[in-house]
Amino acid sequence: MNKLTTGFKTTGAAYPDSIELLLYLNSKHDWALLSEEVIHDNLLKKKSNRWIGHLVQYFQKRYVAKHDSLPNVKSLSAFVSKVKSPSSRIQILYQYICESDAFVDAFVTDLVASKLAQYGAFRLTPSDYDEFIAKESVLHPEVSDWSPKTIRKIRSDLFAFLRSSGLMEKHPSATVRKFMIRPEAFAFFLYGLLSCNLDTASVLKSHLWNRYFLSMSEIDVLLADCQVRGWLQYRNFGGISELIPRFNSLEEWLDAIE
Repeated sequence: MNKLTTGFKTTGAAYPDSIELLLYLNSKHDWALLSEEVIHDNLLKKKSNRWIGHLVQYFQKRYVAKHDSLPNVKSLSAFVSKVKSPSSRIQILYQYICESDAFVDAFVTDLVASKLAQYGAFRLTPSDYDEFIAKESVLHPEVSDWSPKTIRKIRSDLFAFLRSSGLMEKHPSATVRKFMIRPEAFAFFLYGLLSCNLDTASVLKSHLWNRYFLSMSEIDVLLADCQVRGWLQYRNFGGISELIPRFNSLEEWLDAIE
């Protein structure tokens, strides 16, 4: 079981800066060189050297490091370069943040997902968060060592994460609603899973869709949308599903989308 850490509170989601770095990376194709420019040449024009260092560290952890169920950083940077939709970009990066941070992932899948499944939309309260922390401290003893101040700070940062990800309404509201998943974001991960040689059943049951809070009927709608766009064929006969991708790889799909 992964040990939970409080590293997320150092940088937060940092979506705009991460997108800017991915755009640079798509043209440079050299993370080692780019990271040096970010730190030594202040490429992002930030005032705090310490914050820049943390950003580089977490960008590496989130996007450059290999994740078994997610496309590599080359494909990610190509997607961000080709797809201009801000919500599509954020929905993609959101998955990488969850995948690389066990505490954020637990918060999303154990607290937010369960509440959305129960209520559809709900007001996330400090009490909800406190109950979540209490449960996590049983599963992860290291949480018991966190100070009340640290726990409150992480709560604030996680709420900010939900807002910047498009899941929570603007402050002072704390209402959480499901994503309106963009078909290109869905297809990006779909083709990524298919490139792992998974069968249709495994692709459709991926934990990635749980992070998007998708029911099977909602997945069917997204697959139908992808089919209309000519990205794949989807057949479902008597509960037996078949995915027939139009493109041989994620890279081919990325080259073809507009």
